[in-house]
Amino acid sequence: MRGNHDDWLTDEYGPSWVDRLVAADPSILDEIDDWWQNTSPVPMVGSRHHTVPRFWLEWFAAAGQLWVRVFFNGAGRTENTSRAGTIRDFYTFINVDGEKDGRLERILAAVEGGAKEVFDRLLSPFQPPRPLDENESMRVALFVAFHLVRTPRHRREGELMGDYLARTQHRHVPGIGQVRVVPDPNHHLQYMTKVVFRLSDVFYGRPTTLVTIDQPLFITCDEPVILVTDGDRDHVRHLPACGKTARRRRKDAKKPSRNRRRKADILHVYPTRPGAAQAFEVALPLTPRTLFVMGPRNENRPIHRTLTGAEAVALAYDVNGRLIVQAYDWVAASPAHPTFRGLPFPAPGPIIQVCDGGTAMSRDLDGPPSPRRPSLLGRDRPTTV
Repeated sequence: MRGNHDDWLTDEYGPSWVDRLVAADPSILDEIDDWWQNTSPVPMVGSRHHTVPRFWLEWFAAAGQLWVRVFFNGAGRTENTSRAGTIRDFYTFINVDGEKDGRLERILAAVEGGAKEVFDRLLSPFQPPRPLDENESMRVALFVAFHLVRTPRHRREGELMGDYLARTQHRHVPGIGQVRVVPDPNHHLQYMTKVVFRLSDVFYGRPTTLVTIDQPLFITCDEPVILVTDGDRDHVRHLPACGKTARRRRKDAKKPSRNRRRKADILHVYPTRPGAAQAFEVALPLTPRTLFVMGPRNENRPIHRTLTGAEAVALAYDVNGRLIVQAYDWVAASPAHPTFRGLPFPAPGPIIQVCDGGTAMSRDLDGPPSPRRPSLLGRDRPTTV
C-alpha cells in the first residue's frame, strides 16, 4: 500500500532540526527527561481541549462570542470562545504506566504561546514592521506544523486509512465488511509528535507578509491553515497501478504459472487535501482584517501590504471560500460579519480516497466519512487496533 500524506517527511528527508540539535548537544535530552519526570500527568486530564487555540478565536470574536456554523448542514449558533472548537480529552493519551496523561495539552499550550508572541508583535501598531528573526520563524513554523496534524479531521483520516488497511488485509474473514476497525487515539497523537518537527522544516525560514484589508471580512474554521497549490488536485501523485481495474487486479493475483509471474497489487491511498510538500504558499487569517502569508523561500516579499476596496473584497472572497471548502466540522466569524450567515456551503465530500480498482471498501470512502467524529478517548469504542 502506498500513500502520499507527507510520508516523505519521515523517510526521504532524513533527520529534523531537532535531531540535529540533539546530536550537537545531547544534554538537551536530559532536560527533556527532567521535564517529563517532574511534570505531573494529571492536570488537563478530563478538560475540554481547544483544537483551534482560544487566543486565535478571540481575535475573531466580539465580547467573547462567535457565530459558528456547522459545516455539514450550515446551521448557526452563538458560541463562547471558551467552548468553541473544544473536545474533552482530545489530546489526552494513555502513557506507558497505563495512566491518562494530559501533558501533551501543556506542550501545545507552550507552542501556542510562543507563536502568539510573534503574532502579537506583527499585529501591534506600536511595533515597526520587520522580517521574522530565526527564533520567531521557528515558533511560527512549529505552530503551523502542529496545526496541520492536531485536528479532528487529521485523526479521522488516520482512522479511515487504518480501517481500510485492516479490512483489506483480512478481506476473507467472514463479516469483516460489517466491522469498523479504528486505530486507538494514541496512534494519532504519537504520529503527530513524531512528524511535527520534520514538518516544521517545511515552513521555517520562509519569507512572510502581513496583509491588511480595509473591511473585517475574513472568517476562520477548524482547519484554518490554507495550503496554496497550483491546482485543486495537483497534490495527488497517482501511480501506474492506479488505472488497473478490479478484474485486472484479480487476474494478476492468481497463482503464477511457468510463463507469468504474480504481480504485486499496489493500493494508492491519499487524502483529498494537499500536504505541506505541495504548498508553495501558506496563509492563515489572524483577524477579520489580517492575513498572515508564508511565501516560497528565496522570494522577495513585502513585509506588509494593505488592500482596499475591490481588491480587499476579492481576497476575502478567495480566502473564505478556501476555508469553507477545507473545513471539517465548523466555520466561525464575528457575529457582526456582514455576509457570513448567508455564505453558501458545499456538500461534504470524502477526506480519503483509494485507487484499488473500485472495490466496495474503496467506494465506502467516496462520500463524507460516517461517523464524522473521530474516536475519542474512553468513548465510541468499536473494535480497535
